[in-house]
Amino acid sequence: MEDFARSTEAASPLVVDVDGTLLRTDLLYEGVAALLFRKPWLLPLLPVWLLGGRAALKRKLNEAVEVEVAALPVNASLLEWLQAEKARGRALYLVSASDETVVRRLAARFGNLFNGAYGSDGKSNLAGAKKLAFILAQIGAEFSYAGDERRDLAIWEECRSAVLAGAGCALRKELSPHVNVAGEFACPMAGVMTWVRALRMQQWAKNLLLFVPLVLSGHAWDAPRVLQVMIGFAAFSLMASATYLLNDLSDLAADRQHRSNSQRPLASGELPLRSAFLALPLLVLAVVGLLTQLPTMFGAVALLYLVVTLSYSFALKRRPILDLLCLAMLYSVRIVAGMVASVSVLSPWLLVFAMFFFTSLAAVKRYSECLVAVAENKADLAGRGYRAGDGPVLMSIGIASGFCASLVFFLYLVDPASPSSQYPHPQTLWCVCVILAYWLGRVWLLAGRGEMHDDPVAFALRDRTSLFLAAACALLAVSATA
Repeated sequence: MEDFARSTEAASPLVVDVDGTLLRTDLLYEGVAALLFRKPWLLPLLPVWLLGGRAALKRKLNEAVEVEVAALPVNASLLEWLQAEKARGRALYLVSASDETVVRRLAARFGNLFNGAYGSDGKSNLAGAKKLAFILAQIGAEFSYAGDERRDLAIWEECRSAVLAGAGCALRKELSPHVNVAGEFACPMAGVMTWVRALRMQQWAKNLLLFVPLVLSGHAWDAPRVLQVMIGFAAFSLMASATYLLNDLSDLAADRQHRSNSQRPLASGELPLRSAFLALPLLVLAVVGLLTQLPTMFGAVALLYLVVTLSYSFALKRRPILDLLCLAMLYSVRIVAGMVASVSVLSPWLLVFAMFFFTSLAAVKRYSECLVAVAENKADLAGRGYRAGDGPVLMSIGIASGFCASLVFFLYLVDPASPSSQYPHPQTLWCVCVILAYWLGRVWLLAGRGEMHDDPVAFALRDRTSLFLAAACALLAVSATA
C-alpha cells in the first residue's frame, strides 16, 4: 500500500466503485466472456439488449449467465486499506454501474466489509452524473469516493476527499486544486511485456516445427522454400496467439484457482478483458493477410489447426486422455503445415513420431498439475477432467509414448521413402534418436521428483541441458549434409 496523507475528514462515509477500482476487471466484460463460452447462441442478442440501454444490457447479461465472483482479481492494496478503515469504524458502500444483483453477490464475498451495495437496476445505468445524484440522495453530501475513471472526475469534485485507484491515479493532475486526495492505490498497467505474456509469444517456439520437414528434406538452403515457411510460421504464431487469448477467456474461473495460471494477464486483471476482445479481430485480419501469400492447401491445414484448437478450448480439454491426444494432434498439424509450405514429402512416420512425442509432453503437463493438486489436498484439477490421483496413469502413458517416439523416429530415418535419404550422410541423424530418448527420460525423472515446470516447452527454453541437446541435434543435422 502506498503512503498517503489521511484526510482530516476520514470519518465520512466512503463510497467505493467496483470495476477498475475494487476489482482489477470489469463485470460487464466478465459477463460477455461467460456468455461467449457458456451460451454462445445468445451472443447475437447482445445488440438487441443494448437497444434498451446499458443498464438493460447488464441486467439481461446477468440473467443469462452468472459471473463467478469468488476469485475475481482485486486491487489488493486498496482492499487492505478498506479493511483498516472499516476496523476504525468507517462506513463503506459499494456503488457501481454494474448490475445490482452481481454487485451484491460481490459485496457478500467480503463478509461485512460493506454497509451497503448498490448497482444499476436494469433501467438506469448508475454511472457519472446519475451515480453522483444517487450518492447524494442515498448517502448524503458528506462522503468520500474511490474511483478510477475519467467520468468519476465530476464525483470527486463534489466529495470531501478523493481516493484514486487503478488507472485513476493518472487523473490526479486533472483534479481541481481544492480536491483533497486521501490516497492512491495504483495497479501495474498493461505494457509490452504484458502483451508478450498474454499472446504467449514464448510459445511461438512451438511453431518452429514448421521448419522440421524443410530441414529433414535437405532443402534448408532453398531460399524460396525458406521464405514460404517463414510466412507460414508467422501465420501460425499469430493464429496461436489468438487461440491463446480465447483459451484464457474461456478459462478465467479455472485459471484464477490455479497455482501459476492465476498470474496470467487476463486472469490476474493486469490486461483488461476489453483489450483482449479488441485484439482478437486484429489478429484474425493479420492471419488472413498472411494466408493469402501461401498455397491454398496451407490454408486448409491452418483451418484444421483452428478447428482442433477451438474444440480443445471449448470442450476437449475437460476430457481425460482425449485432451492429450488433441494437444499432440495440434503439434502434428504444425509439421503437416511445414510439409505443405516447403513442398516436402508427406511422411506418415514423421506424423506418428510427432503424435507419440507430443502426447508424452502433454502428459508431463497434466502429471505435474496432479502432483500440485495432491500437495494442496485437492480432489481434482480445476477445469480439467482429471483427479488428483491420476498421476501414475499419466506417467505410464507419458513414458511409454516418449520411448515409442524415439523408436518411430528411427524407423522414419531408415525408411527408403524418407526425405532424409537425400542427405549425403543420413546415418548421422540416428544419434538424434538417442538424444530424444535421453531428454524425455530426464524430463520424466524431473517430473517424478516434482521439479518439472508444468509446461515442458517453457522448461526446455530455459533449461541449459535441453538447450545444449537441441544444439547437438542441429549440429548433427548439419553434419549429415557434409
